Amino acid sequence: MKKLLAACTAALLSVTGATVAQALPHYESTGTIELAIDGKQVTYHSTSNTVPGQPGRLVHTANWRTFPPMMMGGVNLAPKGILLSVAAQPTIEPDHSAPQLKLTFSLDENNYNLLDSTPFEVIYTVKEGRQAGDYKHASGTLEIEYAKLEGDVLHVVGKAKGTLADSNNIHGSGRTLNYEANFNVLAPKH
Repeated sequence: MKKLLAACTAALLSVTGATVAQALPHYESTGTIELAIDGKQVTYHSTSNTVPGQPGRLVHTANWRTFPPMMMGGVNLAPKGILLSVAAQPTIEPDHSAPQLKLTFSLDENNYNLLDSTPFEVIYTVKEGRQAGDYKHASGTLEIEYAKLEGDVLHVVGKAKGTLADSNNIHGSGRTLNYEANFNVLAPKH
């Protein structure tokens, strides 16, 4: 009888554990951005996560897309090329109090070179501390060292560096941060 009770208890625990595991999302790093702000370096992660109750569905913080032509008055209003967007934070599991980094840029659809006609964007958001605020790219460069489409996943390696300015800086006299970001990201098609 004790063996039967132990077996039933073990079966119940394994089923309950599997049910609880399916009720929570599972997070994985899909890329890294080595970010140095004013000389202090931290690793940020783009991630993917499962969606409870939706087997096989993944949500990604890095993705790419192209846009079909949107004509108005004979002018195409759609962004050119491949638009890549990467959102990252210093943890793999979500932490809403952690700083956030967003990097957005466009690549040529044929050779994956950076499109100069579309400006790139870097947004750094700090929620707590003396640097709290939203900072946007003010000056600097972005270089793509490697880009290759592997199925529906775009693998991009590159670096950005320059100055971030406080987004509330209306007259150019606000806080600025020097930054350098080396990234290696896998981004699936959105």
